[in-house]
Amino acid sequence: MSIADQAIITKDGHDALAKNFGGPSGGFQWSFGQYFKLGTGGFIIVSGCMQPATPDPALHDIVASTSGLFWYRKTFTPSDFLFISPGGIQVRCFLDTNEANGNSLIEPDTANNVDGPKNSAQLSGNAPTYLEVGIFDAQDVLVAYGTFPGETKLTTKTLNHLVLLTF
Repeated sequence: MSIADQAIITKDGHDALAKNFGGPSGGFQWSFGQYFKLGTGGFIIVSGCMQPATPDPALHDIVASTSGLFWYRKTFTPSDFLFISPGGIQVRCFLDTNEANGNSLIEPDTANNVDGPKNSAQLSGNAPTYLEVGIFDAQDVLVAYGTFPGETKLTTKTLNHLVLLTF
């Protein structure tokens, strides 16, 4: 289990939060977190090694999506959200062993608005190393973005990223 250690709420996310909290009915609307993307972007090279980049609050999508790198999209279930406090939510971004391994023969690329892998061909048959996570709302707004030390996805392991959103 790992935590996206540099997760931030984006500028667009702050705007989405303002719309999703309070209002006529009050409370939190589940549409704040609709799906997540894990990507192979979001890094810098330091002494020849990939290191997590500092998240940019002005981003509108994960770096892998906008750079043509490999990424994976998955829809949340209600159990992926844990209310920690009135000012904090823990979001679980979980990939099972059969998901997001980058093998285009077993799991072919899907459309950008459909759950599944994207740009598998750029991996050249290698397993993806994820370094970034983005959380999107029902309107496809990137509400939170995080980077973490690279984690290679294999068919023998799951990925379980917990993202703590505080506001």
